[in-house]
Amino acid sequence: MDRDQTRDTVAAVCRGGRAVGITTSLWGAGGFGKTTLAMAVCAHRRVRRRFRSRIYIVTIGRDVRGRAAVAAKVAEVTRFITGDTSEFDDPDLAGAHLGRLLDQRPRTLLVLDDVWEDEQLGPFLHGGRRCVRLVTTRNPTLIPPCAHRIQVDQMSPVQAKAALTWGLPPLPDAVVDGLLCITGRWALLLRLTNRLIAEQTATGADPAATAERIRHRLHAHGPTAVDDPAATWSLDDPRLRSQTVKASVEAATTLLPPGGADRFTELGIFAEDEPIPVSTVALLWQATGRLTEPQTRRLCRDLARLSLLTLDPRHGGQIGIHDVIRDYVRDGLGTAGLARLNGLLVDAVAATLPATRPLTPTAPDPERAWWQLEDGYLLDHLLDHLITAGRVVSAEATAGDVRWVEARLAQRGPSAPWNDLARINTPHSRSLALSISQVAHLLTPTDPPHALTGVLHNRLEAHPHWRPQITARRQDPAHRPCLVNRWPLPDGPNAALQRLLTRHPPDVSGGMRSVAIAPDSTWLVTTGSADGGRVWDRASGTCTATVTGHTGGGPVAIAPDGMWLAIGSHDGKVRIWDRASGTCTASLTNDTDAVWAVAISPDGTWLATGGRDGRQSMLITTEGRNGTARIWDRASGTCTATLTTHTDIVESVAISPDATWLATGSFDGTVRIWDRASGACTAALTGHTDIVESVAISPDATWLATGSFDGTVRIWDRASGTCTTTLTGHTGAVVSVAIDRDGTWIATTSNDRTVRIWELAGARTVAVARSEGSLYACVWAEDSQELAVGGERGVYLFALLP
Repeated sequence: MDRDQTRDTVAAVCRGGRAVGITTSLWGAGGFGKTTLAMAVCAHRRVRRRFRSRIYIVTIGRDVRGRAAVAAKVAEVTRFITGDTSEFDDPDLAGAHLGRLLDQRPRTLLVLDDVWEDEQLGPFLHGGRRCVRLVTTRNPTLIPPCAHRIQVDQMSPVQAKAALTWGLPPLPDAVVDGLLCITGRWALLLRLTNRLIAEQTATGADPAATAERIRHRLHAHGPTAVDDPAATWSLDDPRLRSQTVKASVEAATTLLPPGGADRFTELGIFAEDEPIPVSTVALLWQATGRLTEPQTRRLCRDLARLSLLTLDPRHGGQIGIHDVIRDYVRDGLGTAGLARLNGLLVDAVAATLPATRPLTPTAPDPERAWWQLEDGYLLDHLLDHLITAGRVVSAEATAGDVRWVEARLAQRGPSAPWNDLARINTPHSRSLALSISQVAHLLTPTDPPHALTGVLHNRLEAHPHWRPQITARRQDPAHRPCLVNRWPLPDGPNAALQRLLTRHPPDVSGGMRSVAIAPDSTWLVTTGSADGGRVWDRASGTCTATVTGHTGGGPVAIAPDGMWLAIGSHDGKVRIWDRASGTCTASLTNDTDAVWAVAISPDGTWLATGGRDGRQSMLITTEGRNGTARIWDRASGTCTATLTTHTDIVESVAISPDATWLATGSFDGTVRIWDRASGACTAALTGHTDIVESVAISPDATWLATGSFDGTVRIWDRASGTCTTTLTGHTGAVVSVAIDRDGTWIATTSNDRTVRIWELAGARTVAVARSEGSLYACVWAEDSQELAVGGERGVYLFALLP
């Protein structure tokens, strides 16, 4: 129907104002055609030409209430429009983030349909200077003062008459006028009335007589204020409108088969503004009326034909119920009826799932494997149905089962399991919701997708409720390989933390920037810019000693016998430390401005270091830099060879297992192979497009692995010098690469705050862990059973469960 408001709204939208409000002047009114009008505006040629494909339609709905729910809705919209997966628990911060992203986008139209409260709309009004918001609401007071207000209430007499008589034989003017009066020219009631007349006249009934009977029925069941059909009744009274809706619905349900009216009323238990699978409706109606699925589909078709619901044949069939009608039928069910019907639905769904046992004797008993549900509606709203049925204990047991958390995390992201627990609102569920909200920012999608379960376990296992369940889940081969915490995480949540919001990029100068594990795996050393080096006991995770005297934490290496270690420094020196006494026994000095890499030969008789010649300021450009690697005699402390082919800083050094050659990576983007005896460069490996940050040599010395600022890991054949495999998956610079003793697994860290385990044979990521801050160096223990990772927040120790 071409309404005047459509043209007005199109003009307002295309003028480029910040917000356009489509609203009634009444709180709670529905069925006036606001959503339909908004859809017509989106489809208008002028609007599509102005915004092209950048038109996004979002339904808010009355059920989105509370800060957590609003923040989750804003995050959902952000993902929908931009693909950004950031999570917030503050709706204003979430809205500000969306606004910043919209500021970067071209002209955009965002339709916010069915907004009820200020807290729902406010977050969507931040930023987005080229974004027009088209808002449909029942509450005109929440529309911003600067918005262009367009009231959508009664249809005009001409429009209402056209809607009422559409597709019908000619009707007497008096009958039409009477129906227009009794319906209040309300779009929903006009459509319902039209379909009632059409349904009966299709069977041969007289159109005029049918229309008159419907008018009398509407009049008889309508508000007492309009006993006179010629009177003008007020649309400002929701009670009077609901009585007219009641009359219209009851008139429609008289055309349904026996029991059809009861089945229709039962649809009131389903969530508002959600497409409901017909298969789910069939489960309910089988329990309440013994309907088969074919009978359910026929009844849904009958209801759709009477405009009591909408029927979409896609995705196996879905129905939608207008919110006014849903409110009406819910009122008719009452609290007791809602509880009984929700219980019947839950029992019917449970019968389709296998029984299950708690993961541990102390774990909650969900009784059924609810996480095996494939129906998105039921996964999203099962807990609501359990709670309305009065089964709060079952809801808490389900939401508190880590298998449910895993399923919801994979389905909807971290907001879903968090909201599931928050809505139950018991002291225990609130505690569990907090444990998830504290780490939600780390539970973003990863590659491969199944590795996200490992991140979840990695982050929740310190919580006493989740720990036993996670331990049990790790026995399932389907969850391996995975990384397991050996120590409490240095960035684990504290009791005061509610939820960590996305922060600005961390100070890259901080944290544990280098790490080495002793040959017997009982201790390890880390270095950081703040305090030089630290020695850690592997078993307890406590710091047993500190190493001072450095100007900034540099690279560290431990001798093969574990008796001494070497640490490079920003002052251009490499210091040798005695493990037992903790004293510096030697200082290797050269003319580099900083030592960037240190490696010790397999027999412990010599060292290799990397850096840059001269003492230029780190603030100058890379032009003129000469990257240098040096070989040192351990006994005398003298430099025996200087390797000078690199044109920029030598960032990493690795020595072959037989000590006959070494490899270096540089800021110049190349990897070079050097002969130990002659000091000659025997090969230059090119292919990375940015700094080569890390080099590792395989146990059999036939291949190398390198990590680069270009975000890739490359595997190189030693003999031919060619790149045989490129591993991608990190979203930031790869800063460290380590190969296990069998050459089966490769560990990498990145400033994208993840550590990844790669299976070389399949050239794929098999396990992922996340941190609060950037991750730097990683190194395997001698037996490859543990992996130490230095990070911005501290040192992490993981075990790999293959």
